[in-house]
Amino acid sequence: MKSLDPHVDAFESHRSLLTGVAYRMLGSVSDAEDMVQEAWLRWRGVDVATVNAPRSWLLTVVSRLCLDRLKSAQVQREQYFGTWLPEPLVGSVEPQQAAQVDESVSIALLLVLEKLSPVERAGFLLHEVFGHTFDEIGEILGKPAVNCRKLVSRARERVRADKPRFTATRGEHEELLKRFLNACRVGEIEPLMNLLGEDAALHSDGGGKAQAVATVLHGRDKIARFFAGIMRGSEAGESGYGVRETTFNGAPGVLLFSGGKLVTAMTVEVRDGKIAAIFAHRNPDKLKWFSESDGAGG
Repeated sequence: MKSLDPHVDAFESHRSLLTGVAYRMLGSVSDAEDMVQEAWLRWRGVDVATVNAPRSWLLTVVSRLCLDRLKSAQVQREQYFGTWLPEPLVGSVEPQQAAQVDESVSIALLLVLEKLSPVERAGFLLHEVFGHTFDEIGEILGKPAVNCRKLVSRARERVRADKPRFTATRGEHEELLKRFLNACRVGEIEPLMNLLGEDAALHSDGGGKAQAVATVLHGRDKIARFFAGIMRGSEAGESGYGVRETTFNGAPGVLLFSGGKLVTAMTVEVRDGKIAAIFAHRNPDKLKWFSESDGAGG
């Protein structure tokens, strides 16, 4: 049902798009919500009748707000304690087919995008994910279309170099996760190593508020030994320990509970039938995004 306020109707019809752009730009649910709210406040101050293309107007405002926010975000992440991971995106900001893995919000891609300049990141997302032309991107970024074509091309090459495309299905993700957890429970090194790619990496984000590996752990041998050790430790042995399947950042994941309390949200990147990367959120400030949809039980 439409409202009596044209501002509301126009804005709500584009809210999902705006939130999707903002989250992919910033890697933060809370910051994305702030940007969309700020765009709404600005939108309320304009005469709707004078705006020929509300979608373009709103997208331009959100993109530019995100570019400004990225400058301060980069400083904050440089000061972050330990390994930083994007805030988990529980569910999706756009409808997806259940059988698909949404690579555009994958943690692996968001980490690669962190290496781009803010304008490269914006241009790449607007063109590669949301399908905007270079003329449209030029209007949003305030740059000539030819410059936008070059920066998007440069960003695309950097992304492909760090994160090659792959065709793993949702089912493959789920199967590897289950096999990995089962191997952890057994606590034997060899089965774990067989599931990991040779150059696998473990990213564990505790934010200084929960125990986590301080730096990214590389190599399947080190990772296998690490998980075999902790799963044989006290946390795995507690009577309240539990595992729950979930979905976040467009892919299957698992929630790990200890004594009924959520302690870890984990997902993986899959390449060539192996686990190429493990992403473990342990920072309670980021785990809060699971509370409403997944509860606090084990």
